[in-house]
Amino acid sequence: MDSLREVVGQLDRFGDQLRAGNPQLYRDLALYLQTLRAGLLNSVQQACFHLATRYYPERFCNLSSDQRQALRLQLVELVRRASSLLTVEQVAQLAGKLALEQEQQHRSRQREWLAQLRKGRDEAAAAALDDQEPSSVPQIGDEPEDLDVPYGSVQLDGALPPGLAALFQSLDQPEREPRSDNPDTRQQLAVALFQSRSSSSQDPPAGPAPQQDTGELEAELPPPQSGETGAVPPPWHEPCLPQDPLALLRWLDGFDAALSRRLRNLSHALNVELLRCGLTASLLPLNLLEAAVQGQLDPQPAPANLLRLQLPLGPASADPLESVVVLLRPADLELEAPRLRTCRSRWQRHREETRRMAEQYRRLKRRLQTLEAERLWHQDTPNPSPTPDQT
Repeated sequence: MDSLREVVGQLDRFGDQLRAGNPQLYRDLALYLQTLRAGLLNSVQQACFHLATRYYPERFCNLSSDQRQALRLQLVELVRRASSLLTVEQVAQLAGKLALEQEQQHRSRQREWLAQLRKGRDEAAAAALDDQEPSSVPQIGDEPEDLDVPYGSVQLDGALPPGLAALFQSLDQPEREPRSDNPDTRQQLAVALFQSRSSSSQDPPAGPAPQQDTGELEAELPPPQSGETGAVPPPWHEPCLPQDPLALLRWLDGFDAALSRRLRNLSHALNVELLRCGLTASLLPLNLLEAAVQGQLDPQPAPANLLRLQLPLGPASADPLESVVVLLRPADLELEAPRLRTCRSRWQRHREETRRMAEQYRRLKRRLQTLEAERLWHQDTPNPSPTPDQT
């Protein structure tokens, strides 16, 4: 009990430490966004200046005076609208929406995997029924002739049962979705394969699997979370910063991702306006901008807050099409604004401290679970049976 109280006390101290430091973290985040708003228009104008003078000077010279003035006013208006959304509360709200989308996409992928596994199992059962002669098809409730070898077991020649072999074959078809390296996806696959083998070892291949097996597969999904009802998932469902190190670390990562998303959306709006006025000739879709933000593309060298890509026109084309668009990224903005970089370093120190705290917090939570399990075990067995040495 003393160890249990000590662990609980350490966990409470972590909460007290976060409650004491969260106000300063909020001020650092607010100061970062305030500095970002103050210099955002200048960064946008500088990026458009390089775009007009270095890459598309002929197009810019062909614009009339009224067009150039209208473009400047429109850029100011777009930056003003985006700046109104660059507050701690607005960015945190967007982080919650992004987390909700990810949760829904994850559950959708789980359903797709389970649907493929059910389809493969039904096809395997149907194929096994077609391969057997009518006289040899066992009926439901019949016992296998060889009681020493349960139905569905791997034979001595190493062959897999027909249902499981067909299931593997259906999963390896090229038109299926490729297997993911996500641990949750691999776990769902393993559970589904286990369920498929268990059902085939209990029921003979007299037809499609009963409906209750489908229910068993669906039961392996976790219960519906907040994403199913449209509510904002934790830790963004609270109006204040989390007081749990693990939740706060996730909150900060989501805040950073939402900030990048807000700047990406502004970049797309700017590119649409540049294309509308005739300064640029191409518009990159949002998924390419997102891939560039995530570092999944290999862009050509370009000034800060510009994205320069070589786009192939087709297999027979020797000269790719070069596209240069605006792409605002926190790293580029901080590179041009030392004060903004200083503000980033302040709340990044909070993040590193939270990360170290989260590692200790995770170990203590595991230790607490172990101690609680031991306490419940001894509580349920107050009089343990004597060991063989004591008898």
